[in-house]
Amino acid sequence: MASRSVTIEGAAVMARRQASWRALLSPVMVILVWELLSAAGVLRPNYVPPPSQLGPHLLALLAGGELWRHLLATLYRLGLSFMFALIPAVLLGLSLGMSRSARLALEPLLTSLYAIPKIALLPLVMLVLGVNERTLIFTSTLTSFVQMTVSTMGGVLAVDRIVLEAGKNYGATGWRLFRYVLFPSALPDIFTGMRIGLSLTLVLVIAVELTAAQEGLGAFLWTAGQTFSAKNLFSAFIVIGVLGLTLTYGLERIGNWLMPWRERSSAAMF
Repeated sequence: MASRSVTIEGAAVMARRQASWRALLSPVMVILVWELLSAAGVLRPNYVPPPSQLGPHLLALLAGGELWRHLLATLYRLGLSFMFALIPAVLLGLSLGMSRSARLALEPLLTSLYAIPKIALLPLVMLVLGVNERTLIFTSTLTSFVQMTVSTMGGVLAVDRIVLEAGKNYGATGWRLFRYVLFPSALPDIFTGMRIGLSLTLVLVIAVELTAAQEGLGAFLWTAGQTFSAKNLFSAFIVIGVLGLTLTYGLERIGNWLMPWRERSSAAMF
């Protein structure tokens, strides 16, 4: 049995390494094709700078400190927006999932708000709160709040009734049923909502900064577009892409740590 366990663990490690190499393959191929097309004259450097030029330019922007200032401003807004949305969204989603009357009362309003592009609410929020930092953060908070609420509610509703009955048969009632059965069962859906909500919040933060901010990656993008600086534009695109990738995978790693049963299940399936 011990030998079999070691073999399975080794196979899982090898599979993860192969997946990591495959994940690196597509970006490397894109960079190579991009450079070749630029060298062949298909892509004009004035509009689409090749990676050989973008790399040194991006490093110079980071070394100069300007891009770091905009990145930190975006991270500040992103962190506040996500944290302000997280706890109320999870609590509301759990309540809606467990209470049919609350769900019937609030689900139509939540569904309507879900369908509205949150950036469209920016003019209204600006009228109410004015043009300031609170406006940017509140508008960005709405997106992740709605997404995480819907995902949490869906996770509670998707809990297998057989699992609930089994928990009750083992003496889990009230808080114990919620703590040991309902919440762990809904946790994967909660983390899925968090991942999607975090990505959507980043999109909204950048979009709001494009419209009404002096600092941040969105403001940096706007200035680069207005000054026709293609290198600055693509540098900002790269930073935003790397930021989104890092946040998404980081949150996924936290989820795998909190839910080891989900990680084992995934490894067994694939």
